[in-house]
Amino acid sequence: MSTPLARRSLSAALLKVAARGFAHVDGLVGEAFLSDLRREVEGGPLRRMEGSFGAAGVRMEIDGYDLEAPFEGFPVLTELAGSFTARVRSDGAQIRGLRTWRPNEAGVAVYRSDSVGVTSHQDGRWYRRLVAVFTVEGSARFEVRSSREGDLLERWEARAGSATLMRAPGLAGVRDGRPYHAVHGPPRGTRCSLALRMRVDRP
Repeated sequence: MSTPLARRSLSAALLKVAARGFAHVDGLVGEAFLSDLRREVEGGPLRRMEGSFGAAGVRMEIDGYDLEAPFEGFPVLTELAGSFTARVRSDGAQIRGLRTWRPNEAGVAVYRSDSVGVTSHQDGRWYRRLVAVFTVEGSARFEVRSSREGDLLERWEARAGSATLMRAPGLAGVRDGRPYHAVHGPPRGTRCSLALRMRVDRP
């Protein structure tokens, strides 16, 4: 199996997450590893997830599934989670909460062309410190806003091999600070993503 992560420091990106709530890193995962990861996660138990959710009416149109650690039957995903956890702990050692960050849940999502994707929302408050979303295949627009309907803060193309890092409650001593973000369907083809999260019991 090829090495999951490029040899580059995540320190600057993690500091940005602690300060602003989000950061994006292109070219973090190599093409050879992505190919193996794509085959593995797309062979999982995909199910349709669509509709409006919550009081705010967040809209979603994806196929996906969640996995709990130790991710049995998903050795490539396990390798990525282990390598990324080690990198976060070493490069983010100076940021409160990251020395003990360990993802115990993975979320796979497949976005179809011209679909809504997921409209502006915050990730669940039951995730802690950091949420990392890797683009496994394809490309689509990712947006961060000041509030659900607020001003656009930043926009980028989430391309294969990239990772979007977002603050979860507890990072750097901040009680919450989760960013509002939207993920669009790709203009053509599909986009597959993999999120790594540290979940605690839901309230």
